[in-house]
Amino acid sequence: MANASTILRDTFDADPFIVACRDAARRKIADATRINGTLDWARLPSLLTTNPKVIKGERFGYLTDILNLAPSWWSGHNVCAFASVGCGLGCLTTSGHGQRHMVQDGTHHVHVARIVRSILYVEFRDQFMAKLEREIAAHVRRSDRANAVPCVRLNGTSDRLWEREQPYIFEMFPDVTFYDYTKVPNRDVSHVANYSLTFSRNEENDATAWAQPLNVAVVFRVAKHDPLPDTWHGRTVIDADVTDLRFLDPDNAVCGLRPKGDTFGDTSGFVVDVAA
Repeated sequence: MANASTILRDTFDADPFIVACRDAARRKIADATRINGTLDWARLPSLLTTNPKVIKGERFGYLTDILNLAPSWWSGHNVCAFASVGCGLGCLTTSGHGQRHMVQDGTHHVHVARIVRSILYVEFRDQFMAKLEREIAAHVRRSDRANAVPCVRLNGTSDRLWEREQPYIFEMFPDVTFYDYTKVPNRDVSHVANYSLTFSRNEENDATAWAQPLNVAVVFRVAKHDPLPDTWHGRTVIDADVTDLRFLDPDNAVCGLRPKGDTFGDTSGFVVDVAA
């Protein structure tokens, strides 16, 4: 039986919608690439954005910007090495403004932008990181003006090991609180003072999720305004839909999430039935 990565790659490679987004992304990058190989960033999407959930943190004094790459194999480059079939197909990338029907003038600008960022990170790494540094610095200045704590999620819809790939970024911005979800087992960022991780449970890692030295995020099959279970696997469940500020959660907690987009009907085991 093919493993999850192969299934997801083959599925996305055969998806006409994703292929069309990839083609549009490649055209956008080509149009923005100068003869000398440098990128004209005025013709490319910003790297950092925001969304309705991270905005919820503003009332608590935190401003969050988020880097959304194209998840799993959407871009042709795999940015989620430990994605399961369930989380890969049910990724929140297709929720909100990422819903597939939200096409304007024949282009899904949200998905094209995410694919552009993924390609640039892999194929134009140095220029990508220089631009990311500038955008984080601008975010810090905005936060200072708002008298808020600057926060950044580098893995909004990806699961890169930033502490290994680009460890300098945390030292460059010591006053920024970085935080992410991850499915990478035994990932340890305890040596990075300003980086917090929450382990993300799926149908493939359920047996090992509870041995991780991190809080565990679980997607429960619970409707938007219905309550989550009080406990799960002997741990207190907190409502992780209230804010995105996972670094404020108490230790040994289950971060309960509700399905987004079309994920409510998931049958892979990624979404957990409360009565299970």
